Amino acid sequence: MTSPTSDDALARLADVVLSVARELDPTGPRAVDVVPLTGTEVLVMRWVDTNPGTTPSATADATALRRSNLSVALGSLVVKGMVERRAHPDDARTAQLFPTALAAESIGVLRTRWAETLRAALHEQGIEDDAVVSAVGLLERIEQGLRPSRDG
Repeated sequence: MTSPTSDDALARLADVVLSVARELDPTGPRAVDVVPLTGTEVLVMRWVDTNPGTTPSATADATALRRSNLSVALGSLVVKGMVERRAHPDDARTAQLFPTALAAESIGVLRTRWAETLRAALHEQGIEDDAVVSAVGLLERIEQGLRPSRDG
């Protein structure tokens, strides 16, 4: 049986995650060649990109945004050319959301930049690929654990 992780270790983990996130911030000063987005727009865009065809209701639920805040973010993303709204093929009253080619291009630029930045940092520290795979798995499990359960 393993002992529980100390509060100090968990707080340090959160602090490091936030520090890394600040270095990779897609809304930060280094994001000069991508479509500028607010933090809320990034949250919505991330969901739409990984769930093409999603609905506004599902997006609001998944991002824990109020419908009014989601509506403003979606409107802005549409104006910026990042999201396309389409009528659902089976129910024209329902909108579906899809990332655009411009969104794919901006996201591709960000992913390339993130990979280059992290590769350089990992190389400098002598960190091996298997450690990255383990870290990703751990962080994905933490992310899942932080989301409220929708099963009941």
